[in-house]
Amino acid sequence: MATSLSWDRASTPEPLTPILQALSDEYAIVEAGPGLRLRFVEADEPGLGRIERSADAATIRYATPALAMRAVGALLADLVPADGKLEERSPFTLFGIMLDCSRNAVMRVDHLKVWLRRLALMGYNAVLLYTEDTYEIPGEPYFGYLRGAYTADELRAIDAYAASLGIEVIPCIQTLGHLAQILKWPAYAPVKDTGSVLLVDAEETYALIGKMLDLWRDVCRTRRVHIGMDETHDLGRGRFMDLNGYENGFAIFNRHLARVKAMCDERGLQPMLWSDMYFRLGSRTGDYYDKDTVIPREVVEQIPAGVELVYWDYYHRDEAFYLDWIERHRRLGSEPLMGSGVWTWRKLWHDRFLTEANAGACIRACRQASLREIFFTMWGDDGAYCDFDSALAGLAWSAEQAFAGQVDAGILEQRFQAVCGASYAAVERAADLNRILDPAAVLWDDPLLAQYLSHERAQASDALTGAERDYLALARALESHREEAGGGRLAHAILACRLLAAKTGLAEHLFAAYACRDQAALQAVRARIPSLEQELERFTESLRDMWLAHNKPFGLEVLQIRLAGQKARYQELARRLDAMLSGPDATIAELEAHLRQPPGGTLGRRGYRNLATASSIL
Repeated sequence: MATSLSWDRASTPEPLTPILQALSDEYAIVEAGPGLRLRFVEADEPGLGRIERSADAATIRYATPALAMRAVGALLADLVPADGKLEERSPFTLFGIMLDCSRNAVMRVDHLKVWLRRLALMGYNAVLLYTEDTYEIPGEPYFGYLRGAYTADELRAIDAYAASLGIEVIPCIQTLGHLAQILKWPAYAPVKDTGSVLLVDAEETYALIGKMLDLWRDVCRTRRVHIGMDETHDLGRGRFMDLNGYENGFAIFNRHLARVKAMCDERGLQPMLWSDMYFRLGSRTGDYYDKDTVIPREVVEQIPAGVELVYWDYYHRDEAFYLDWIERHRRLGSEPLMGSGVWTWRKLWHDRFLTEANAGACIRACRQASLREIFFTMWGDDGAYCDFDSALAGLAWSAEQAFAGQVDAGILEQRFQAVCGASYAAVERAADLNRILDPAAVLWDDPLLAQYLSHERAQASDALTGAERDYLALARALESHREEAGGGRLAHAILACRLLAAKTGLAEHLFAAYACRDQAALQAVRARIPSLEQELERFTESLRDMWLAHNKPFGLEVLQIRLAGQKARYQELARRLDAMLSGPDATIAELEAHLRQPPGGTLGRRGYRNLATASSIL
């Protein structure tokens, strides 16, 4: 049980009072009430958070409100015994998250407020809302159309509530690429270069960008804005080339950036952007992380003064690599921000193993390099079907690594229980979903085409052996925590385990039975399909409930269409098996294809589009 805390308005520094009031909506923090009495003292020492506790009171010495609230979280978790002390030091002035609201899932305002309270108690002080087109712009009815776009009032409400918790909301938008969702509409033909990239030099383009900047300037207190501009691989290769001929990508990019920077200046905004295009354009292979990349000096000199570069990297587990790339960014003329990752994309549950390996190395490198600003991205690539609440465990772990310099499992368990109301160990045990096979690939694999599972079987004859058993064992291990939902819905994780067990078990027996035309074994496979369909229906209903509780309804249709397609395909498998069992000479063409040409080599991307079919998706 969390410790009750009491605070006194007269002796509490004014900036902390709205934070404590907002936290009292959920936590045992009361003004002039029973509980451990809090005393706050501002400290001159940068990055300091220190707690000194007696039997009935605690003094928190803090350098920033975020450090004060992290200390409050520690006291709620009873991490400091009577007459004890706890001290943490943070090298980071910005310690935040980036929440992807553009891959179909647009988090509801009420649920985002829950996140903001938890983030405050973990020590986070910034939230970057990644919104490509998921916000409404006056006069632009097709911008965010049918995408669950935030209204201006919703954004103001988010910003105000975050501010009451001492958290800065920073808009993270796109002003060049990643805009396929608007460029598909005829209304945006005048600003279209390629399918996802805006037309540089067109006045209509800058009129639209001006509206974007005006909206965010008006709804947020911050003057910082992330203008995106990453992964524009085909910049200048579409309509721009038709109008102007070929032009060097560096020149187009810097010219556009200078124009957008000037527009930010006019509005009093301070822009930052992803740095990858500078490195990609200087690489022979177009690789962001190419150690042989050469960015010409004249290009560096053209980067507008006052533009901050964001170095994003979710993939390396070598501290030396991060240190090298941080220094390369510094040579571009300014201090970079670091964008690390808490892994949620193409996952059903937060991947603790990738987060701890990659973000852990990143945090250690940033501390060593004295980098001052870092945030952790949580992407929703392939449809945002992850239970994003499970990522709170990754954020708690990352905060512990950043503030304490190391992670103590017992301390983290107590803090997570107090802040999120769930067992950290159980939430992270559910992450074992990511260790058996690729869970999203199993989920979206077609039962007849079986691109992923047949590939895994071909790569290692025992790849499927034991997967069903392991998924079911994980479901049983989580059973005693099924009612917990504060750090992800563990009941949903259990249903995911059961569905993946059913899919892998059926596939294993189907491949073996079909290869030797064992009629009895094929009949046993056929008998498995009704129970698998039941597991699929339970998972689909659970996913719907979770989505509607956390997100706006837009985007749910994508997952429902996919899962309904899965059910139809298992019904098709049943019909084909019935035909084969009634005619001994019958074959199943898709399974024959696997026998003739077992897949080898690298499968490639494992998202839905690649696994649902090998044919064209119109």
